[in-house]
Amino acid sequence: MALHGHKRDTGDTWPLLRRIGVQYLRHYWRDLVWAGMAMLVVAAALGLQAHLIQPLFDQGLILGKVGVINTVIFTVVALTVGRGVAGYYQLYYMESVGQRMVASLQEQMYARTLGQNLGFFVAHPTGSLTSRFISDLQRLKYGVTQIFNSGLRDGGTVIGLFANMLYQDVKLTMLTMVIVPLTIIPVRRFGKLSRKYSRVNQESTARMAHHLSQTLQHIRQVQSYVQESTEQRRMHLQIMEVLGSTLKAVKVRAMSSPVVEIIGTVAIALIMLYAGRRIADGTLTPGAFASFMASLIMLSRPLKGLTSLNNNLQEGLAAAQRAFELIDATPTLRDAPHAKPLTITASTICFKDMSLTYPDGTTAIHNLSLTVAAGQTVAFVGPSGAGKSSLLNVVPRFYDVSHGSVEVSGVDVREVTLKSLRRHIALVSQDVAIFDDTIAGNIAYGYPKSTPEAIEAAAKAAHAHEFIVQLPEGYRTMLGENGLKLSGGQKQRLALARAILKDAPILLLDEATASLDTASEKAVQAALEKARKGRTTLVVAHRLSTIVKADLIVVLQEGRIAEQGTHSALLAKKGGLYAKLWALQSAASAS
Repeated sequence: MALHGHKRDTGDTWPLLRRIGVQYLRHYWRDLVWAGMAMLVVAAALGLQAHLIQPLFDQGLILGKVGVINTVIFTVVALTVGRGVAGYYQLYYMESVGQRMVASLQEQMYARTLGQNLGFFVAHPTGSLTSRFISDLQRLKYGVTQIFNSGLRDGGTVIGLFANMLYQDVKLTMLTMVIVPLTIIPVRRFGKLSRKYSRVNQESTARMAHHLSQTLQHIRQVQSYVQESTEQRRMHLQIMEVLGSTLKAVKVRAMSSPVVEIIGTVAIALIMLYAGRRIADGTLTPGAFASFMASLIMLSRPLKGLTSLNNNLQEGLAAAQRAFELIDATPTLRDAPHAKPLTITASTICFKDMSLTYPDGTTAIHNLSLTVAAGQTVAFVGPSGAGKSSLLNVVPRFYDVSHGSVEVSGVDVREVTLKSLRRHIALVSQDVAIFDDTIAGNIAYGYPKSTPEAIEAAAKAAHAHEFIVQLPEGYRTMLGENGLKLSGGQKQRLALARAILKDAPILLLDEATASLDTASEKAVQAALEKARKGRTTLVVAHRLSTIVKADLIVVLQEGRIAEQGTHSALLAKKGGLYAKLWALQSAASAS
């Protein structure tokens, strides 16, 4: 799935720079002004130091004027101190601006990402998104701050030193101008290559981060299936891909400075040959030449900085493109302009001639119509891929229907605000979400102000209180990433407690007891029967024994309703799909 946006940048340097400046940097213009002034002080001080070499030689050392020597030395020391102080403020203000810009971008990217539908996250793995949030934005920050750190400081230094060179001797200065046209061509070429390889490197790094995240998240499965060697080989390929793209970018950066330096060295050699003749015939003083050469030599560092500036800038802009792709991605699920908060009068759910087609073109549900009365428990069963979970996903608008409608309390879910819709729905899925927080924090997720008594009551209702109090820190126990300290059944019971605490009128259970052992399943089923009273409940179940008491069982096949009725009515249909599924599971349990 591509990232959809209103208007994408063309990838050209100036549109990207303009957007960064207008949308982000302008908010910190005061800091940028202070940083710019500090940079000008640094550049001016360096130019003055080069200029002072001429009187030091011609009037101090050659003519023996001690006063001139002392004045020059103390002035150079004072200028060095001034450069140091100005350099400190320059670095501080620019880093401050860069970090705040990154923070602003991260907030925008995070907000936009949270508003995407589930299909977006299928198309954009966690590792790839994490790479955009962290490493890409750091590259962008470095590239932007280099514009000011190297651009203004080194650019100002070049101007100051060049002015001193003109002051000392115009002819010598004109000769140095051969350096400029010779360096422009390689600089532009290196910049294009740097940007190309930088984007390739960022994309390969994102793929590596995704693989790393995936294997660490599923470390139990990796180890239990003894796939460490396989994952190491896959990781090796990912690392080699990153290494290859990194080395190409390094090669470009490594070549750019020597090429410019070689061109500069040849030019300096020609200048020195010419200056030697001028000094010999008396048209150039040794002091003027020394000051000129000092400026020329000092030019090498800022010129290198300006050369690498383009490379760093292009890497930063490649990162900016990836960041803006995410920021510009239009959320596929948004509130309608006239959307109003949902008010539940009766928690009915009505599927009207509803179809669901995923972004990849797969149709999961075909023209399905069904009405679930308020307070009713309806179970959806059927073979894998029949569309059971897809049906649940359209109720809280994780996906929008492709045709027809879904109504809650008589209102199309697309006509109400997303937040109000989802506040009326509690979801417990097979993939239990456990956050790196305390047990109490996980149960009260979404309701952090819940009282300890309410949290404990929800845990008791989900039959989780028993194992919680046996932990050393009870409800204050930190669970770690993805709840590695808990068993699958314990995680599921915490998720049930979270849903019970929400106390929503609509309850969605997607394989909610899949990870429970027999004893836990019976206890949780009893808790669910109590929790379902007064609520409209949609249940997706694989084990048919868990839904025999449902008010209605809907059997799905290939996204369509194959049959529906109560457990006993469906069993009475000899040769029916439900009866066949029940017979298969009963035989499996008996064996």
